[in-house]
Formats: sequence, C-alpha cells, structure tokens
Amino acid sequence: MTPRRYGLRRNVGLGVGLGLFACASPTPPPAEGPQIVREEVYTRAASGRADQLERELERLRDDLRRAEEALVLVESGMRGSHGRADAVSSLAEARIEVERAADDAPWRARDMAEARTKLDEADLQIREGHFGSALFFVYRASRMAALVSEEARQARELPGTRFVRGDRVNLRVGPSTDEEVLIVLSQGTPVFPEDSNDEWILVRISAGNVGWIHDSLLR
Repeated sequence: MTPRRYGLRRNVGLGVGLGLFACASPTPPPAEGPQIVREEVYTRAASGRADQLERELERLRDDLRRAEEALVLVESGMRGSHGRADAVSSLAEARIEVERAADDAPWRARDMAEARTKLDEADLQIREGHFGSALFFVYRASRMAALVSEEARQARELPGTRFVRGDRVNLRVGPSTDEEVLIVLSQGTPVFPEDSNDEWILVRISAGNVGWIHDSLLR
C-alpha cells in the first residue's frame, strides 16, 4: 500500500498558514475617544501576544522537524523502526492529554477539535501500518494540548484574572452597548482587567486585543 505522504505535507502547510495568520497585529490604540486608555495597557497586551506567538512559532518549528523525519522514514522504507505497540500507546496517552487540555481551556475548543482530528489521522496511519507517520500526528496533537494547558495554567495563576461567563460575550471599543464590537469571546475565556468605568471593565486578552466588557459578564 502506498504511504499517505500527502497528509504530512498538507497538515504542515496548514500549520504554517495558521501560524502566519496568527501574526496579525493586535487591536491598535484608538486615536481619540471619550474614554482614553493608557498606552501601557496596549504595551502589555502586545507583549503577551508576542509571547504567545513565540510559543506557537516554536511548535511550528518542531512540527516541521518531525515532518522531515517522518518523510525520511517513509521514503527510505524504514517503517519498522517504530513499532505498533509504541504508536498505539502514544496515541492513547495523547488522547488523554488532549481531553485534559480541552477541560482546562474551554475557550480553545477549536484548537482541541483540530488536535482530535490529528489523532484520528494517527489512528488511520496505525491501521495502515505507517507507525512513524502515526507518531508524527500524535506528536502534533500532544504539542497543541501542551500549549493550551500551559496557557490555562498561566491564566489561573495570574493575580486578578477573570473569566467570561456567557457563551458569546462582546469585547467593545468603549464602555457602552452602543460601542463597536471588537471581537466575540467564548465561554471561559480568561481576561486580564486593567481599569474600570462604573460597571464596565477594561480588559486585555491573550490574543492582544484590548476592550471593554460589562462586569456582569465576568466571573
């Protein structure tokens, strides 16, 4: 049976594309407005976003290295260097890691859905006898789970962190429901308070955005 090499190149390409898309600039400071936000708030938001992108870039570098190793194994016919037992055991452990990360960070549901897709691909590779390729997909899913779990841990340990309590909560430009919506946040998303205006809280999020959320929508 011909090894499914296209899956490796396809998924690596998607990973790089997503990484480049993630490099979009965070919310820029407004030029003017009734509510002036201190410049250092945006500086902290940009710094947090830079740290997150650096972790993602490191993951992509590791993914590319693993992809090259897997392709070498497939093209040289060295499939026997990885056993079925190793692949099956690693897949089972990775599923536990992914589900734990999904519980820790429900706001990363999309990322964890992608990780589960990679594990399904690993399972298929095992059934076809491509154990080296299977371990590549397992590794990618495990790395995604590790990054998400680390983000959740940092959010929990940072003093003052609050979490979105609604399913779809608007992050707004200003402290009013009449203000423009910057982004919609999902249940459990961590936010980092910076200031307040009556019942509205100025927050920054790990994606680099800065905006206002009504206090009743946070826990």
